[in-house]
Amino acid sequence: MSEPRPPTSRTPSRAVQVVIVVLAVGVGVPVGIGAWIGGILLAENLGVRMPPEQVFAWIIAALVGVVLWPLSLRGARRGFSNATGGAPGNAAASRGERALRVLIITVGAVALVALCGPRETASTVATAWEALAIGRRESGLLIQLLSLALVAVLAAPVVLFTHRAARTLSPDDPRRRILQEREAWTLAAATAWTVSLMLGLVLAIAILLWL
Repeated sequence: MSEPRPPTSRTPSRAVQVVIVVLAVGVGVPVGIGAWIGGILLAENLGVRMPPEQVFAWIIAALVGVVLWPLSLRGARRGFSNATGGAPGNAAASRGERALRVLIITVGAVALVALCGPRETASTVATAWEALAIGRRESGLLIQLLSLALVAVLAAPVVLFTHRAARTLSPDDPRRRILQEREAWTLAAATAWTVSLMLGLVLAIAILLWL
């Protein structure tokens, strides 16, 4: 009887990664500029009074919600699955749970666009941050603290329940794998959404200040 082969890494080589980055920049930048110009023209044709920088802010917010958030979730999911012992992917999830996850991703994307797109949100956050008047090092620590707090608020209810329930089951119980996979997905979703929100707000503030 032959021994099972170890799983092969699906991480692309460095050369492939460089090609992907070059293609992403070479294609993404012209597409982004075209989308910005198209958004400005569309707003004018619809009679919507919107400054060009606000159109750009909505485009960036849409990219954060539709592209960055799902990609961040995928990467974080793999890491948390390895850490908790659950298998990455939806193999252990029921059809209803997979549907719920799709709903969470959709709602998360809409929430990111709604939070990062409006100029008023960026202005409020920038004003509050300026009022704190703290140093660069303290600002970084505060961002990390706020991020951890938000992840805890988003993930704690599900993680505490699943972790406690998984500990009562034997290691070979299939229900334990399901709970571990659920815990990993919840932690990954909370972390990825928080990272996407923080980056989206930073980009929104940069657009507000520099455009």
